[in-house]
Order: sequence, then C-alpha cells, then structure tokens
Amino acid sequence: MKTKQIFTVLTILSGLLFASMNRAADITATNSGNWSDTNIWNSGTVPGTNDDADIPLGINVTVNTNASVQFIYDSGTVTMAPNSTLTILGDQAIDKLTSLVATATGNTVVYLGNPFFARQCNYYNLVFANTNYVDPYPPYNPYQNFNNFSSSQGPTPMTVAGNMTVIGYTKMQQGSAGADIFIGGNLIIGTNCIWDSSGANLTVVSNVFIGGLLEDLNGALGSNYFGGNVTVNPSATGGWNVSDVTQWAIGGSLTNNGPIFGVGYGSISFDGTGIITGSKPITIPTITVNGTYTIGTTITLATNTPTLNGTLVFDLANTNQIILNAGTNWLYYSGILDVINSGAAPVAGNSYKLFNAPNYGGSFTSTSFPSLPSGLNWVDNLATSGSIAVTGSSTGSPIITLSRSGNLLTLSWASTTFPGYSVQAQTNSAGIRSNWSATGSGTVSPYTITINPANPPVFFRLSNP
Repeated sequence: MKTKQIFTVLTILSGLLFASMNRAADITATNSGNWSDTNIWNSGTVPGTNDDADIPLGINVTVNTNASVQFIYDSGTVTMAPNSTLTILGDQAIDKLTSLVATATGNTVVYLGNPFFARQCNYYNLVFANTNYVDPYPPYNPYQNFNNFSSSQGPTPMTVAGNMTVIGYTKMQQGSAGADIFIGGNLIIGTNCIWDSSGANLTVVSNVFIGGLLEDLNGALGSNYFGGNVTVNPSATGGWNVSDVTQWAIGGSLTNNGPIFGVGYGSISFDGTGIITGSKPITIPTITVNGTYTIGTTITLATNTPTLNGTLVFDLANTNQIILNAGTNWLYYSGILDVINSGAAPVAGNSYKLFNAPNYGGSFTSTSFPSLPSGLNWVDNLATSGSIAVTGSSTGSPIITLSRSGNLLTLSWASTTFPGYSVQAQTNSAGIRSNWSATGSGTVSPYTITINPANPPVFFRLSNP
C-alpha cells in the first residue's frame, strides 16, 4: 500500500545513527507552532538528533518536516502534519504525559530505541526499528514488549491507518482486555522480530510480510484477519506459528517461502480468492476453505480433516496434493472441486491424485474436469483413492499445421492426444505418389525441417501404421 514510502524513510534515517555526539541539549518550546520554526524554541534552534524536547502544558508543536529527537516530555502536544516524519532515537521515547496526534495522512513516526516506551495511540505509518537499544539479555527483554500487560498505558486498542513496520529486535504483544490493533495498510514483520497477537483482535486490511515470527499464544481470545496476501519469507528462527488458535483468516493468497507450523487445532481459514503456493510445502494441523483457492503447493494436514466450504482449484500441470496424515482417519469432501489443465492434454491411462488420506468421506456439491478428446472419459475415484483418471481411447485423427520462420518449416500436431503418429515424406517433382518414407525423428510434435529452394518439391504427411 505504502511500503515504498516507509522503506525510503528508513533509508534516509539510517544516517542518523552516525550523527555527531558532540552536543546534547534540553530544548523547551515556548510557543505553539511548527517544529521547524526556530522562534518557538527557547534556544533559538530546532531540537536535533541528540536533544530532548520539552513540550509544556498548553503548547502544541506541529511536526511539519522530517524531525529527529532523543526524547519528548512534559504535558503538551505534538501533532504530525501530513507527509511528515518524526524519528525518536532514545529508549525513553515519549513521556506518558505528552499527547501525540499522529493520524494525518502520510505521516510516519519512527522509534529507533526500546519500543516498550513508544506511545500507544493511533498512527498513520508506524515504524519500530529498535537499532539503538542494547538489551542486556539479547535478543528480547520483557521491557521490549510493546502494548502488553506491563506497558505503561496497559493494553491499548490502536489504529494504524497506513503501514506498520517492525524491524531490528522488536517484540509486539497484544494484551487482553481489548488491545485490538487495526492496520489499514501492510504489516511488515522483519527478521529477528516477534508479533504475538495473544488475547485481542489483529486486523490487517492489506498484505502481511513475515520475516520474523508471527504467533498467537492465546487463541481462546480474539481473532486475526488479513485482508490481502500473506508472504512468509525464509527465516531460521521465525515463520508463522498457527498453534493454539483456530481463528487465523486470509482474504488473499498465501505464499510460503519459509516455515509455517503448528500443533493441536491450529488452522488457517482461506476466505477470499487466491492461490496457496510458495517454494516450501505447508504442514499445519488443518485448514478451512471458504473462498476460491488454487492449490499451488503440497499441503499436509497433521491432525484434522479440512473444512471445505468454498471452491478448490487443482491444475493437472502440477502434482500438488492435500495430504491428511495417517492416524487422523477420514478426509471429508464438501464444497466445489474445479480441476483445470494448463499443461499437456491428458491421455488414456493418466491418473491424477489430488487428495491423500487413509479414508475418504462426504462429497463435493459439484465437480468440474477439463475437456477430453473424443473417445476419452474421466473416472472419478475421489471416494476411494482421492484421484481422477482418464480411460478410453481417442477417436479421429490429428490435424497437421505448419509455420515458417526464415528457412525453417515447423510441422505441429497433437502428439500427446494422438500418440503413435509420425511424419513421413516424399520428394517428387511430378506430384504425390506412393513412395512415402519415414523421417526418423518426426515422431513427436513439433518437427522442424530446413528448406532448401534448390531441392525438388517435398511432401509431408502423418501416418499411424
């Protein structure tokens, strides 16, 4: 949604970590006004990277530019202007008495220190970088948990209208008692970061990118819904832990390039339209499909039969399956099965295993299989082996087509649908006669010949002896 803007800001801010440490001041706002206006500060200078900003009661300072500061305190108000950026480097961040109004369109607040002291309020774009805080017990100390039971404000509901990004070493934990978080854009969980949505609702309107660890350690309370796509990136220590919760839901596609895992009754509900894919297979307790989803990778269900209320799409060009582990007994069908084919045409004897389970039960309300050449038929073995097969024999004959590129002539036909046919040729200036001969390599389409204008006419045909 606005990820490019956020990462651009982070690139610019990286230079702040190397700012000169030769001065540090406590600068007080004497009047309301813009942060960039030197006239509102008692020092006659704007607070900088190494300074603290004192905003007294009754004073409202508007961040109208890209501002940086160590610590903000006192009982006044800091207001973010549209498209402005405020970077707070110190671990203490913002005093709990200071009001922060950060909902203007396009603004970004970046915390580079301990996220425990970040203000729990509504934002437009919110970034936790945690690059300055040195934890005596790496990589996580309880005081790094943001918005949990031990936070200074306690668990607090929040709305982030744009994107939320957590990078560095950050642990986000939603406490109970209504600490719901609504993100109107994307959620980016960086490497070495943890997001635990225990005890409350997490809603992300757009996409979720998981480079660290996403989990919910208290699935009995709250639910988690991601309206867009979810991408799990490779991670040695993270991934998506669906354990202890049955209320993960996705409205878009799932791309798994890293670990997805879970035990017990952990589940993901696919409620929209998309594809379940990635470079890694998926192994979780079970899934629910309420929308329309293409199975683009192998899905192994460890404990429970899937709940199939929507439409499952399988492509015969791939070998993906839904597998129910042995010992979990029955896999029950329901919903709609749509089988498509983007590859070679099926031939008699082909068998395609879509489901793999000890036993099969239930039935699909409707099934759709790709069309077959005349004489071939589909055999539905879903109830006995989780597969479909092709039987019969093709009738009719193939049609040969030609195309020319320069001095190359290419002959094509449906050699998969009509096996056994081969190209024969004869050279004859007097017209077609009976002296046909095999071309040797012309047994599979396409067959390419080099044209020599100096040669007499050559005729080609398909033959099935």
